[in-house]
Amino acid sequence: MSFLGKLVGGVKDTALGVSLKSFLNERFADYGDVLDCEVDTKSNRVQVHVKLRGEREPITAAIEKYEIKDTSEGRVVVLHKFSTSREWITKLLTRIFSGKQYKLPGAVAKLL
Repeated sequence: MSFLGKLVGGVKDTALGVSLKSFLNERFADYGDVLDCEVDTKSNRVQVHVKLRGEREPITAAIEKYEIKDTSEGRVVVLHKFSTSREWITKLLTRIFSGKQYKLPGAVAKLL
């Protein structure tokens, strides 16, 4: 990949990370705060550091694999594999979200 291609990919991933952090903080504010969010569109991976309410230390959580699909309803993301710094949270995320698809907002869908 060329230098320009890497630069554009890095900018895109950074923009997605900032947008996702904002979205998660709005949606899950009752549970804690997302401290940072890293998106790697090349490897289809997302990692967040979260300070959960009642926890002393931040935790790390990652979507290890996601898939983008075009459907008749628009672009969706399908979540496949999770990891966290707490085993029970990994199991909970896997049980609730693994294999489920979520419609992407138009602006995000255009970036992917």
